[in-house]
Amino acid sequence: MKVTAIILAGGKSSRMGSDKGLVFHKGKPLVEYSVNVCKEFTDQILISSKNPEYSRFGYPLIPDNFMECGPIGGLEAALSASDTDLNLICPCDMPGINGFILESLLHSVSGSEPVVARDPEGKLFPVLGVYPKSSLPVIREQIQQGDYRMTSLLNRLKTKTILIEPAGMLANFNYPEDLQ
Repeated sequence: MKVTAIILAGGKSSRMGSDKGLVFHKGKPLVEYSVNVCKEFTDQILISSKNPEYSRFGYPLIPDNFMECGPIGGLEAALSASDTDLNLICPCDMPGINGFILESLLHSVSGSEPVVARDPEGKLFPVLGVYPKSSLPVIREQIQQGDYRMTSLLNRLKTKTILIEPAGMLANFNYPEDLQ
């Protein structure tokens, strides 16, 4: 099964105060955790960001085609640039993601619906999952309608969810104190 890994690193990072994928946690930039775990599954990695500092990781940078619309814009641009139907989406700010989580998501793919992670309390993680390239027309239509909510997209695509336990593995880092 050929897959492209897409690391979403294009957010504003307003709560962190600086580009959160590039802030250090336990000696390395947050994005490096995502890159390293994605390398276990593919050598085709794209980084969704317009920040040229990410080029030091050696993977193509994909800027958004639609500005100021959040993660759905990064997803649209990266899926457009991908050469594979299956695309593993991984955020740059979740250092607890491991190979077991990504393997669980990949093995849960059946048909053309996306698969995303959810925690035991039912919280969905729309930027941690597998999206087929065939999702692009729906994503573009939703962006053009001005609806940038990932939860709306999940509903429109009839997305499958996979329980990930313990929930702590899905913690994302948004504030400087999260790095401690």
